Amino acid sequence: MIYSETVKYALLALAYLALNRDRLVKVEEIAEAQKIPKPFLSKIFHKLARERVLRSYKGPTGGFALAVPPEQITIMDVIRYLDEDYKLDYCALRPGRCEEWQVSPCRVHEKWTRLRDTIMDYLNNTTIAELAEVEEKHRHEKPVQLEKFSK
Repeated sequence: MIYSETVKYALLALAYLALNRDRLVKVEEIAEAQKIPKPFLSKIFHKLARERVLRSYKGPTGGFALAVPPEQITIMDVIRYLDEDYKLDYCALRPGRCEEWQVSPCRVHEKWTRLRDTIMDYLNNTTIAELAEVEEKHRHEKPVQLEKFSK
């Protein structure tokens, strides 16, 4: 996994909000729809509200809504908001960050940095709107039915 479980849950929840932009959505609804533990999602949402990614509305008709258009929120933005100890810049073989080993890089440094650059490009350029499109597509697909084979 290239990001934490917290980030994964946040991405699923933000994609759900992007698909329901026209209304306020309760944490309970998102937790059930995306199979995320409600207390965990509540903590994530409160942090994202403090970061001004979400708007929170209290009361019986309250809920959450995106404060930023989903086209402007990248996966890396969500990682920065929620995963303070993100370690993608760490050396693949030695302790610490790659920059600490620039004088004598490890044997896989060149391959690792190329892979890391590809991953970082994905994280920096994939938006919540794109994730929501994928969610929407999968929501409308019918489950695959396997034929029963008789012997």
